[in-house]
Amino acid sequence: MSRIVLDRPVDHVARLSMNDPAGRNALDDEVRAAMAAHLVELYRDDTVRAIVIGSSGRNFCTGGDLKAVSGHAAGQPAHAVMRRVNELARVIDASPKPFVAAVGGHCIGAGAGLALMCDVVVAGKSARIGFPFLGVGVVADFGLSWSLPRRMGVQAARRALIEALSFAGDDAARAGLFDYVCEDDALAAAAVARAQALAQAPANALMLMRQMLKDPPHSLVAALDLEALNQAMCFGSDELREGLAAFAAKRRPDFIAAGRRADPAA
Repeated sequence: MSRIVLDRPVDHVARLSMNDPAGRNALDDEVRAAMAAHLVELYRDDTVRAIVIGSSGRNFCTGGDLKAVSGHAAGQPAHAVMRRVNELARVIDASPKPFVAAVGGHCIGAGAGLALMCDVVVAGKSARIGFPFLGVGVVADFGLSWSLPRRMGVQAARRALIEALSFAGDDAARAGLFDYVCEDDALAAAAVARAQALAQAPANALMLMRQMLKDPPHSLVAALDLEALNQAMCFGSDELREGLAAFAAKRRPDFIAAGRRADPAA
């Protein structure tokens, strides 16, 4: 049985599903390596414009493999292990394409880190996201020290991590952890619909926008400079021409077709 299942639910959207219900979809070495390998291939596939990360079974992901963690000694060997663990996060961070997380059931520890690295988080009403690291004697990982403050704000993230809090459904949405909450049985369709909407956006402009928001400048002057640079990259593009033509004609822009026109191999 494959621990990661790849399918294409609609045009231009790929979906990776963690497929280990008995193991509660833990992020062990096998799962991380398989997901990273799939993602590298999807980044090269010009027919894929958005990616959904979801799961089979009742839980999105219950975090890392605690049994493996318990076998590692402190110090340099463990540091090398964590660098390998971080490879999947680095692959996701480097994505030129937007991600949607489809979160059902428990989304815990590193699983929460995986979900919060995505651009959009869609969750079922019964989904619960939690940060139990201190409860087992470790610190937050999978980028949560970076992503959680950007989601919740610094003080709320500090409290969530130090007090090992968890949030469910609408409470998680109010805290900024889930973007959309739907009925549990509608989760798969809702996540695909969000990904499909992202797939129809102007891919190059969206990539630039995501990069600007991911690492925002620390001053207004720097922000203006970065905006000017990225806006100049949009000027004269087929995406802009299509957007302006659609606006003038009062029709929906077809940025997918514009992307094909911009690709000499298309």
